[in-house]
Amino acid sequence: MGALQQPEAARAEAFGYVCRACSRCCRHKVIQVNPYEAARLARLKGMTTGEFRAACTERGEGAVLRRTEDTDTCVFLTAKGCSVHSDRPLVCRLYPLGRRVAEGGTEEWLHAAPHPQSAGEYSKQGTIADYIAAQGALPFMQAADAYAQWVRDANAYLETAEDAAADDLVDMDGAIARHCEETGAAEPADIEQRRLLHMEILYRQINQPGGRHEHG
Repeated sequence: MGALQQPEAARAEAFGYVCRACSRCCRHKVIQVNPYEAARLARLKGMTTGEFRAACTERGEGAVLRRTEDTDTCVFLTAKGCSVHSDRPLVCRLYPLGRRVAEGGTEEWLHAAPHPQSAGEYSKQGTIADYIAAQGALPFMQAADAYAQWVRDANAYLETAEDAAADDLVDMDGAIARHCEETGAAEPADIEQRRLLHMEILYRQINQPGGRHEHG
């Protein structure tokens, strides 16, 4: 997929939303996370991404945040609200908006129906672009696009990958640690640098001799 096609036009739509922390959107939801989001949450909780995957995602698979069995509530929701708000995933940052990038690169914005008892306040003050900026969502959007592109490029690879190799996708810390041990390189501490290195490692796997894809 190339660059997004004129995202400014779609983001110019009038939109405003003020969250009142009623927490109703944190219940009965499937919250998907990508490796970047998992890494940020793991850092916040003082875990490695492997530990986070095992403890905080459904069936330890690393793709969906675990929910409580009794109330079907996000595992990070407490009586005081979201316990990981500073590093919450993109889907939480954008709510009540939904973002979809079509195969051709066109960005679309969807409006989720609010919970009937939601305390959030909707308005036409500002734009979607303003809301994205206020929510600190841009780095998360860039990461989501990069990992989605890798999955498309690596489709054939993933069909035949061994479990240990496939684990590199959802265990950023493990993949980087192995890479740095093999190469003698120092592990970057900055989360954005780690994401870029993780992408390099993942693309190296599908670009190795006999691979079918090239990262452009």
